[in-house]
Amino acid sequence: MGTIKTSNQFLSDVELGYIEISREYSGGDGTGRQITYRYRGSKDALRNASVSWVLAGGKYQITENGPYSEATVIYSGTNFDTNNPTAPPPANEEEPSTRYEFRTEYVDSSLFELPTVRAEAKRYTQTISGKTEADYFSSIKNAADDPVNNKLEFNVERFPIGFQIFQLLSRGQTSFQTSRCSLTKISSYSARNGLPATPPIISAIYSGTVLANINLFPNSVRAVMPRPPSRTELTPDGTAWAWLKTNDSTSLTIKTNQVERNETWTFAAWPLLVYPYDVDPSLLR
Repeated sequence: MGTIKTSNQFLSDVELGYIEISREYSGGDGTGRQITYRYRGSKDALRNASVSWVLAGGKYQITENGPYSEATVIYSGTNFDTNNPTAPPPANEEEPSTRYEFRTEYVDSSLFELPTVRAEAKRYTQTISGKTEADYFSSIKNAADDPVNNKLEFNVERFPIGFQIFQLLSRGQTSFQTSRCSLTKISSYSARNGLPATPPIISAIYSGTVLANINLFPNSVRAVMPRPPSRTELTPDGTAWAWLKTNDSTSLTIKTNQVERNETWTFAAWPLLVYPYDVDPSLLR
């Protein structure tokens, strides 16, 4: 990150009851251009000035300590007058403060979702004529629910995985723990740009490349986004490994006129019957 600091007493406005004591320019770290102003003066003067700072899209903090108070004001954007920072720039010129978080979520999945079980179910349909994967699963489930009146409809030596699942179900285990990767984008900006639009009623799933292009993810985020597995048995029929938005929440702080938006996408094998795949977001509204 490149940083340039200046201290110019001639830019101070003594008539307002406070003076500018420093100015700092920073950028190049992937978070966008930022300019930080520091002022010193009476607490009343700084509080009065905070109104214009907020209206200009700045974030401020006032520290009241001793006879003088100090204020730190941060602006982000490309086209605002550094000598007159409280002149509001065009709304579309603001660069929001954004950070990304990757998290691992642990969820319970059905035993029938195990890749080895699905592979054996497919082999079952290829070995026994007229049988489907549903017949394989229902045979295991019915035998586990009522072993006295229902028997496994296949040879346990030819299909040992199915017999092991039958034993687990008979003991009361119906699921196993697995993990999912989630990506969260947290954006903070001034409320003069308004609140985000209402999310579409119909949810869609997106491949990593399409999602990154729609949301303008930086290369550092794109590089660590997980890819679909290469093993075909890890992708159930009728599904696709993609990203589904599982959270879109917004908070507004009236005092500072700041908006914070949290967006989360979860990567998993989602059913194509339920979710449109890689569609234009404008078509979902």
